[in-house]
Amino acid sequence: MPRTISILHISDLHRSVEAGISNASLLASLISDQDSYTGSESIKIKSPDVIIVSGDIILGSTDPVNSATIIEKQYEEAREFLNQMVEHFLNGNKHRLVVVPGNHDVDWKYSTESMSPIERSKVFDSSDKVKSQYLRGALSHTSKIRWNWRDLSFYEITDLDKYSKRFDAFARFYHALYEGKRVYSLDPAKQQDIFDLPELNIAIVAYNSCYENDHLQFVGDIHPDCIADTKLAIREFRKKGRLILATWHHNTKGSPYEVNYMDNAHLKSFINSGISVGFHGHQHKTEIISEFSDVVEQKKVIVFSAGTLCAGPKELPTGNNRQYNLVEIVWDDGSPELAITLHTREKTDTSTFNNPIWKAGKIDSNLISYYKVNVDKPEPAEMEISLLEIERKMKNGFTGEAIKDLLTLDLENPFVRKFLVQCLIQEGDSRLALEIFSKPTTDQEFILALQSAIQNGDKAAMGSLLVEASSFNSADATLAILVRKVEAILQ
Repeated sequence: MPRTISILHISDLHRSVEAGISNASLLASLISDQDSYTGSESIKIKSPDVIIVSGDIILGSTDPVNSATIIEKQYEEAREFLNQMVEHFLNGNKHRLVVVPGNHDVDWKYSTESMSPIERSKVFDSSDKVKSQYLRGALSHTSKIRWNWRDLSFYEITDLDKYSKRFDAFARFYHALYEGKRVYSLDPAKQQDIFDLPELNIAIVAYNSCYENDHLQFVGDIHPDCIADTKLAIREFRKKGRLILATWHHNTKGSPYEVNYMDNAHLKSFINSGISVGFHGHQHKTEIISEFSDVVEQKKVIVFSAGTLCAGPKELPTGNNRQYNLVEIVWDDGSPELAITLHTREKTDTSTFNNPIWKAGKIDSNLISYYKVNVDKPEPAEMEISLLEIERKMKNGFTGEAIKDLLTLDLENPFVRKFLVQCLIQEGDSRLALEIFSKPTTDQEFILALQSAIQNGDKAAMGSLLVEASSFNSADATLAILVRKVEAILQ
């Protein structure tokens, strides 16, 4: 039977105490919209199982004196909002909330303090021309050299520790949001995280695409070590049969004169790693990108961008309104592919900024509110890894999910059957137990089958099982009592 996973994708929250819309109003608008898309609208969308927040959590501050206090208040506003979102949409399960930083989460105070102006005499040669190393440095986003158009001067990052503190406020917010269970490193080579959700059979890689982003350089990029490290981790999750998703902040295309986007060569790396679907924000509009590995293999990654949830009118692209997305992923055992549908929600023109009303929106410049695409289904997990994952689900109380996984495996395998007995006893599913263990092979299976036959009043099953009773341990007190009970019922 097909099962659907629904992902609520929001971005560019720009939370601020002075943002013009309160947490209460914003949350109320999203809850009201949930009532619409799950109930009254003709195209039904499943309630969210996961929330992805693809950056720009706060508005940020350029105040040279009070920025620390302003940013702290903004993150508190954002944390309160996300806590409320998790409570309502995810029943308080923060394991299913995925958050990454955006360029507005970069604290310019520290990037400013980390740089020193380069003396003019060092920059210009005897002919009063800029020396090539400074010119190349200013044009390369991996260099420590920066060009400042405001004072027409070159700067150099001289304090790397202070430069890394650009994400200190975000790191503290992250630690508090996840109640100390997740930590955000200030080391740019370690600014990635993985959210493994075995009960949904997905893993989500969270990247920081603001590596080298600062007050003088508006570029999007991911540290190469982050991609390399997650590539190894993804390999293990793929062995478990996971669908691999990823999220970051920056868009991966722009005009020739734009610098504030991420090189789409990273998408090739994502494809090579096994990432199937990507989520980002930054450009403040909903869009879809299909990137292929090459013309021969045709492996691809599907990338969805979300519009801005809270940005003001001046930050909206021409012809666009505030938006957010819902992405449904359908697993059908009978299909080699997964069906994915992007639904976009958009603020109505007649509703106000501080009390938005949402409706089915439009994707990019097209007048469609949803888009369907298929991706390859992950390879099935190896038996040993599957059983380890199932055992983990059982320990965490996800016995229903464990049963679904077990039923996809070899039901003749003794370990599979043993786990099924335990799960079916916990779930109390006597009908399924009787169906699976109508021909029991162990004492445990025989006892479960007899109990299930009695509970269902199935005399035919009782009779068939009674014929097999001599094959099992008659000295087992529980088994003997059940046999006598069945004999009494059948008299």
